[in-house]
Amino acid sequence: MFVGREKEIKILEKRVQSKGFEFGLVYGRRRIGKTRLLQEIVSKFDAIYYVANEMGLEYNLKQLSATITSYYNESFVFENFDQVFQYLAKRSHEKRTIFILDEFTYLMSSNKELLSVFQNAVDQHLLNSNLKMILSGSQVGMVEDAISYKKPLYGRTTFKMKLEPFDYYDAAKFYPNCTATEKVCLYSVFGGVPFYTSRIDDSKSVKENILDLIIEPGSIFEDEIAFFLSQEVRSVATYGKIMNAIASGATKLSEISTKSGSTNTGTTSKYLDLLLSLGIVEKEFCFGESNKSKKTIYRIQDQLFRFHFSFIEKNKSKKVIMDPENFYNTMVQPHLEEYVSNEFENICRDFLKRKYENTIQEIGRYWFNDAAKRQDIEIDIVMKTNHQLHVYECKWTNSRIGMGIVNNLQTKVDHFEGAQLGFFSKKGYHSELSDKGYALYQVDDLYNVSNNELEHNRES
Repeated sequence: MFVGREKEIKILEKRVQSKGFEFGLVYGRRRIGKTRLLQEIVSKFDAIYYVANEMGLEYNLKQLSATITSYYNESFVFENFDQVFQYLAKRSHEKRTIFILDEFTYLMSSNKELLSVFQNAVDQHLLNSNLKMILSGSQVGMVEDAISYKKPLYGRTTFKMKLEPFDYYDAAKFYPNCTATEKVCLYSVFGGVPFYTSRIDDSKSVKENILDLIIEPGSIFEDEIAFFLSQEVRSVATYGKIMNAIASGATKLSEISTKSGSTNTGTTSKYLDLLLSLGIVEKEFCFGESNKSKKTIYRIQDQLFRFHFSFIEKNKSKKVIMDPENFYNTMVQPHLEEYVSNEFENICRDFLKRKYENTIQEIGRYWFNDAAKRQDIEIDIVMKTNHQLHVYECKWTNSRIGMGIVNNLQTKVDHFEGAQLGFFSKKGYHSELSDKGYALYQVDDLYNVSNNELEHNRES
């Protein structure tokens, strides 16, 4: 069963049914669901679909020839890719032709000149055709470089689609029978990458899923992090050290560089840039700061990576000798609530992005060193909409929120005069807050927002 990606499906359906030539790029990190998305299009429309591999250009050209010609009940081999495009352009004048080339970055790796062939094909043969050509690739940096300024594909594509992980709301569609609290926990561990979320069994507990999918010897994700890195980076050990540093509390570039054993922040920055492009790490800017500001921190964005470097990597030796359930009870369980609480803030932020989709201008975390008060001020969420400023505190604890927490937040909002106060609570609220005019959300509320219920224009 295909889950999610409704917006992407609509875009692709519109493009393949349009009049004239279309040239699209669908790309994103490994495991993100590109092939499954394209297969959904193939299931709905008559299309030529080919998945490239690492066997070299000559082998792929031969296999692609067989795929294309058999579609037209013919049998011959193209001598080069220019002939491929000339043939497809000619055929598309007879009837609309959808051509999907999956993992085309393997071909780019085999022949650096291939992009120029694509460029020439678009300019000389395809612009006036009725061909709908979609290329898909997993090497994000290579794809984005290919369409950058002064590169062969710059200005040639008619649309681009970078697939991102599902947010907490769409990820939960893979485990609909779980409680809201369980959904938060599962998302905090497995995130929104379809390959990961699709393996979750919602008839089992959070603990059972973690054991079955991550901790048990031979489990499907036991070696997932090492495998992913080995496919994307040259020095797995170096990148592992960097993520170990972030998972252990280093958030600034200088801290990460020092904790990972590097003496050069410039080198560390280059490693971080690749992790950023892969969606493994994110660079978080303080609310109100521009994206050029130095007031930034780094955090592990991918939840499965963050779980791995928070619990598994640093306890690898113990994991080998300990019984899986004992390992979970000893190394994971005591710290899981604290771990989830950090992700809970991001989930609440994504909830607000959905709720105020049409009016939101900026949202983020805020931190400030108040020298006069000699204290660090941190606010979980600050959100600016068209007519209102909102400030939120997120509490993933087993205690209800009362006036003490409200008063504490109130002391932090000096910089945000007139802001509406709001709260997100795992366990609810004391009755004294019910008539104070605060925005009060509980965990169930996070999953009760649908496209028809979004309060796009309500400002209170």
